[in-house]
Amino acid sequence: MKYLQMKISAIGFMILALLLNTAYAEEKAILLKPFSLAKIYSNSQIATVSTKVTKQLVDAGYQIVGVYEPYQNTKIFIITDNALLKAAKKSKYGGFGAALRVSITQYAQDVQVVHNNPTYIGIAYNMKDYLSSTRTKLAKTLGYVKDFGGKGIDSRELGDYNYAFGLEGFNGFMELAEHKSHKAALQFVERGFGRELKDMKKVYRINVPGKQQSVFGVSLKNDTKDQKFLNDRFVMDIIDSKELRRSAHLPYEIMVSGKRVFMMHPHFRLAINFPDLHMFGKHSFGKLMDLPYVYEEYFIQLAGGVWPIPEEID
Repeated sequence: MKYLQMKISAIGFMILALLLNTAYAEEKAILLKPFSLAKIYSNSQIATVSTKVTKQLVDAGYQIVGVYEPYQNTKIFIITDNALLKAAKKSKYGGFGAALRVSITQYAQDVQVVHNNPTYIGIAYNMKDYLSSTRTKLAKTLGYVKDFGGKGIDSRELGDYNYAFGLEGFNGFMELAEHKSHKAALQFVERGFGRELKDMKKVYRINVPGKQQSVFGVSLKNDTKDQKFLNDRFVMDIIDSKELRRSAHLPYEIMVSGKRVFMMHPHFRLAINFPDLHMFGKHSFGKLMDLPYVYEEYFIQLAGGVWPIPEEID
């Protein structure tokens, strides 16, 4: 029975891959979702599955550039390989797609293995490469059950996605700092992590080959009694409430490109992975109304920028 289920899943994946390639070639609509469920290990423990997944990734040629454990029963591998780095080099802000996340989450007696849908990332982040080969490779490496995360977004509209009219899309970056040189910008960011401002720490750093662009993953574990929005557990308890967990949303990242330091705006970065989240209610964006302002204040300081922003000083 298990062999039959695996065979059906594999056939389903190949059919989906064929549909995706056809859709891109003919510009037809297909609904894409942000996450791929690779496998559910029944009656398992996270430590056992973590060991297995680590071996699978390494054997497949992936480099694990960081491991993030934001809270109990959750472990996230940040991975890259030559294909992802080459794809990142081709696009202006391709560094945001230079790494993918593979999450291992304990849910009741089962362990869920989930990763970002590479094709969704490729289009949403305006990359010139839709990362279809990476999608196929991850399915062969970890398995494939289905994509999930809302009803899906039209592939032809995903590159211009925003949650609501007037809110930022991918290119609506939150500017953090600008320094005298690329080298100086990197030094300021590294120094910022060394300060451990509000317990903000570096999870990983990827330098995109052939261009002045680096991406840093940021651990957010601040005391909720001090500043709750700088605590990933607090935020995820609000937005990640469904049975299939989207832990691979984490960690948040910032980019150094040339002399600039910036990040995807929270209005986009949250919504692109939780497009089905309501505006109001117990589990909604409404609960995070102040989050962008908090991120702006502390991420600017992390990047060595000026805070308060000069024009806002009375």
